[in-house]
Formats: sequence, C-alpha cells, structure tokens
Amino acid sequence: MNSLHPLMALLLGVVAVGGRVLLDLQFGVEAGELWQRGIEVLCGIAIVMVALRFSAGDPPRRPWALLGISMALVPVIRLVSHLGVALGDIKLAHLLLIGGNIVMASSMIGFGRVLGSSELLSERTAEDRMRATAFIGLLAAIAIAVIGYNTFELAGRGLPVGPGAWVSAIATSVSTLSDALVFAGGLYLLWLLRPLIGGSLARPYLLIAVGAGAFLAVDIFLVTAGATTQTELVGTELRTLAPKWLGCLAFTGFALAAATQSALLRSARRTLERG
Repeated sequence: MNSLHPLMALLLGVVAVGGRVLLDLQFGVEAGELWQRGIEVLCGIAIVMVALRFSAGDPPRRPWALLGISMALVPVIRLVSHLGVALGDIKLAHLLLIGGNIVMASSMIGFGRVLGSSELLSERTAEDRMRATAFIGLLAAIAIAVIGYNTFELAGRGLPVGPGAWVSAIATSVSTLSDALVFAGGLYLLWLLRPLIGGSLARPYLLIAVGAGAFLAVDIFLVTAGATTQTELVGTELRTLAPKWLGCLAFTGFALAAATQSALLRSARRTLERG
C-alpha cells in the first residue's frame, strides 16, 4: 500500500518551514505571518477532505472530522486575536483556543478507539500488550514533565486576578494537556502500527506526533513569554520568532499527515478496484 513518500514529506516540510523562516528574516514578520496563515488554512482543508473521503458509516471519519474542526478553528482564533475581540475582559480567542484543544484531544481519543477495536491489532500477544504498556508509561512520563514545567511557570506568577486572567491560565493549561495527549497518542499509534504493511499505516500518526510535539514546544515558549497564543508574541527576537517557526512546523506536520492518509486511501481503493 502506497502513501506519501517520506522523502517527499520531508521536502515539503522543509519548504513550508524554510519559507516562513526566509520571509521573516528577509522581508519581515508580516510576510512570514501571511505565509503561515496560508499553511494553516491548507491544513484545515486537507484534514477535512480526508474526513470526507470516508463514508458516513466509516469509524475513522469521526476522529478525522474532529481534527479538521480543531484546525479549521485556528484561522478564526488568529482573526479574533488580531482584532482584540473580547467579552468583558475575557478574550474570545482564549475561549476558542480552549474549545479547539478539547476537540483536538477528542480526535486522538477517537483514533485510539477506532484502531484499538479494529482487526488490524486483534492478533497482539500478551508480550505485545506488556511492551505497549511500558511504552505508554514512557510517553506519560514525558508528557507529565512538560505539563509540570508549564504548571510550575504559571504557579510562579501567583493566582490569576480577574476572569480574563483565569481564562488565559485555563487556556494555557488545556493547550498543554491537549498537545501532550495528541503527541503521546500519535507516538503510541505509530508504535502499534509500525509492523503493518511496511509501516505505511503508521506514517500519518508519526506526522501527527511531529505536529503535536512542535505544539508542545510552542507551549513552553508561550508560557515563558507570558503569552497564550502565538498572535500575542510581538517582536523580531529569536525567542519571539522561534515559537512561530515551530508553530509552522506543527501545522505542516498535521497537513502532511492528512496528505499521507489521503494517499493511503487512494492506494487502497485502486487495489480494491483491481481485485
């Protein structure tokens, strides 16, 4: 079964992130932001298109649709953040960020349920399950370390004052928890599916894990800078640009995951037609 070739995925990733870096350094952050907005829109479209490739009764359709919804919310979050839309002192962007991250985390739970109940993994032995449990433990330790760091940073600032500050703190925590769950879940599914069909089925989840891992790194930068969204970062210093580049990598990873899944579906349908 064919999927998007790994070298092609790597090349597209380099072009996407390298384009952002080049535009930021040569033409200004505004040009880089415009480039990334285009990648974010393409990411949402690509994931929604994958969901639509499945019929209404196919179990994978729901998690892909949830992931598509979460990514489609990103341009809206960018817009309302740029416009400064607020409900009292609560920024609408922060509320949407909470909702989008909850939806994204739900998509990974859905992927796990779909694959866990499929025949693909029905022949696992007790030894396989034990190794899987150990792997989950390792991923949990990594996720807890990142969540702990962000929590420590937030706690060091004292209790939030006012509803807006509380919503901002909750948005940061939910974002970190969601990114950690998707990162760990993506790696876990990659590990489970790696022996099947030459690893082709695992590639979308590798790319999802790359995207979520980049988001986790962005979370650390944002907490350190005292920001909640990338749009709130202003400046041309490396510590301001680095999380934006990582964010570009994250959206590219999710878009390439969708492209890889689409290639797998096309290949599967061609095989069925020939058979």
